[in-house]
Amino acid sequence: MGTTERDLSHPTGKRVFITGVSSGIGEALTELHLKHGYTVFGTSRREPYRFMSHPNFRFRSFDLSKTGDMSELFKGSFAEILSRGVDVLFLNAGISGNVPARGEEFSVAEVQHVLNVNVLANKAILDLILASAYHPATCVLSASMAGVRFRAGTLTYSLSKAALAALGGVYAEENPDIFFAVLGLCNVDTGLSRQVSFSQRTADFPDLRSLQQRALAPGYMISAAQRAEDIREVIGAPADYGLKSGVFVDMRTVLTRQPKASEPLPLT
Repeated sequence: MGTTERDLSHPTGKRVFITGVSSGIGEALTELHLKHGYTVFGTSRREPYRFMSHPNFRFRSFDLSKTGDMSELFKGSFAEILSRGVDVLFLNAGISGNVPARGEEFSVAEVQHVLNVNVLANKAILDLILASAYHPATCVLSASMAGVRFRAGTLTYSLSKAALAALGGVYAEENPDIFFAVLGLCNVDTGLSRQVSFSQRTADFPDLRSLQQRALAPGYMISAAQRAEDIREVIGAPADYGLKSGVFVDMRTVLTRQPKASEPLPLT
């Protein structure tokens, strides 16, 4: 919609779709929205056992690297995503590949696998939803500074996140009815960030070694739960936080800004 408010009169009625719900930020976003009464459609390869008995949680296990089979995801209870719509898409799932390693050490197959999960799966999901009757008000893409600031050792991750930002930018231009929040989530304590910062090979790459030292500083890394709350705030009032649809922003920068006009809308 591109406005500062979510239109809760949309016929979906407090429904969100989240990828990567078994861990990290996807898990935290799931917990947050279930807490506030949303129906959550969640997918990941592994079952998020803590949510499986929740009456408002719908789950389908799916391997997002299988981009050609994406229509299979939207069967069963997930058919409602296309027939009734959701308010927000959180295209959050992501992998790093076997980082850190030098660029020539990554095979083409490894690069393709990361691109499939981090970029092409999101395109396949968006294309199916865009072809349906109802479009979401907001699509959140879990981007990264790795797609803007390139560090030695991170080829697969950086390449995929740069492509993801491009995907969000182009689709925002082509679909002005949807607000595309392209967010660099930054300094969050997740398994993926620990892999990059604390690999056995981190010491081989000076920039990653510096990142490791920052990660060890008290208060630098924040919890996935906190970042989920942060995301809720900024997408609740994107214009107040200086967000533009399809334009990459670093969450650390966004959160230093004072809201211009009003406090973010509450989740309920």
